[in-house]
Amino acid sequence: MKIRNLMAAAGSMVIIGSLVLCACGAHAKGVAGDGSRSGSSPTAEETVQCVMESMRTLDLDTLNACTDNYIQTEYNWIGVPLRSEYRVFSELLQPGLKLGKRKEKYEFNHKLSEKIMKNLTWEIKEVNEGSDKAEIVMEITNLDMNGVMGMYMMNIMENMIESEGTGLKQMIKDLSSITDEEGGLLALIESCDKDETCTLNVTAVAYLENGAWIVHLDDELINACMGNINAEEYSEEVQQEMDELEKQLNEKLDEKMDELEKQLDEFTEKVEKWADGLF
Repeated sequence: MKIRNLMAAAGSMVIIGSLVLCACGAHAKGVAGDGSRSGSSPTAEETVQCVMESMRTLDLDTLNACTDNYIQTEYNWIGVPLRSEYRVFSELLQPGLKLGKRKEKYEFNHKLSEKIMKNLTWEIKEVNEGSDKAEIVMEITNLDMNGVMGMYMMNIMENMIESEGTGLKQMIKDLSSITDEEGGLLALIESCDKDETCTLNVTAVAYLENGAWIVHLDDELINACMGNINAEEYSEEVQQEMDELEKQLNEKLDEKMDELEKQLDEFTEKVEKWADGLF
C-alpha cells in the first residue's frame, strides 16, 4: 500500500537518519587521526568494552577515538567544515554552532539517543585476538526498538482510521509531532515495557593500527546496539495487527479515492520538504 510505505519511510527518516548512517565498508582510521592513544595500549577486549560503554553513555569522543566511526567532512571553498559523516550518532557530531532550529534538532536527537542507549547491556562471550586483527563475540541486549517502531506506526494507522476524511491530514500531523516531548516518539519509548528487549549475537572486528586497537562499526554491530532498529520486518504479532489495521484503512480509503489521490500528491511533496529541512 502506497500510504503505508510513505508512512514507514517518513518515520524511518527521523530515527535511522538521525542515529545511523548505513555506509559501512572497509575499515578506516578513527576520528582521532592515526588511532594512537597515550599510555599503554589496551587489549582488543578492553577496547571493545570501552566502545560499548561509550555508546551507552554517549561519550562520543571516546567512541570516535576507539572506532572507525568518522568517515569524512565536507568543506566550503574557504575551508569551513559544512557537514561531517559518521557511521553512528552522525547528527550529534556535526560541526558549527547549534542555534534555533538546528539546536532543536540536536536536542531531540540527543534525547532520542539517550533513551535508546540507556538500556544497552552486553556480554563478551569469546575473544580471538591475532597479531593485527581480533574478533570479539558478544551478546548484545537493548530495548526492542523494532517493536517500538511497530507500535508507533500502528498508533498512526489507528489515528488515521478514527479521523475524518482520508486520514492523510491526521498522518501528516502525527508525523510532524514525532519530536514532541508529549505524545511523540520520546514519550512512546519512555512508556514502553523495559522487559521488551531484543538480544542479538554479534561478532565485532577490531584492527591493530599504529599500536592501538580500532573497532570497526559495521551494520550488524550498530543494529544490535540500537535494539534491532534496522530489522527488515516486524515481529509476526505486530505484523498481523498492522495487516488488520491496513485492511480497515483500505476499506475507508476506497470510499474516497479521488480525494486520496490529490492528498497523496500533496503529502509526498510535504514529506520531501519536511525531510529536507529536518537533517
